[in-house]
Amino acid sequence: MRFHLVAALYVIAFCAKFYNLSSAQWALLILTIASVFICEIFNTVLERVCDTVTTEYNKNIEFIKDVSAGAVLVSAISAVIVAFILLFRVDVFKYILSYFTHNIFDLIVLILGSALAVCFIAVKPEKYLGTIKKHISKTKEETKKD
Repeated sequence: MRFHLVAALYVIAFCAKFYNLSSAQWALLILTIASVFICEIFNTVLERVCDTVTTEYNKNIEFIKDVSAGAVLVSAISAVIVAFILLFRVDVFKYILSYFTHNIFDLIVLILGSALAVCFIAVKPEKYLGTIKKHISKTKEETKKD
């Protein structure tokens, strides 16, 4: 889900900045992104329900989880195809490349943002949320002492 969220945000940001999409194209893009999120949500729900039913190996549960994950994959592949059809334009790619070569600050922001995005995708939320919660509780304790 984190990967899909980051990809969606980058696509929307790049489309807003570099593409002149029509209302229909925007609607298609948003519906496509939403379909991926909907499939991901249902996949998560089905996995949780299956894990609630039993933690032991079950052939039917394995099938349900595989098909559910397959739906997410099909939706994601469809989204890539829609994005390719809407956004693959050599002239825009050349403009984007020229833009970032002439706007070094924006390139640095993009690189740093991409590094943060990779961390957001790769690091489990429990790790950074736990650190944030510890910092907040530590700050509250220090405030109470004062």
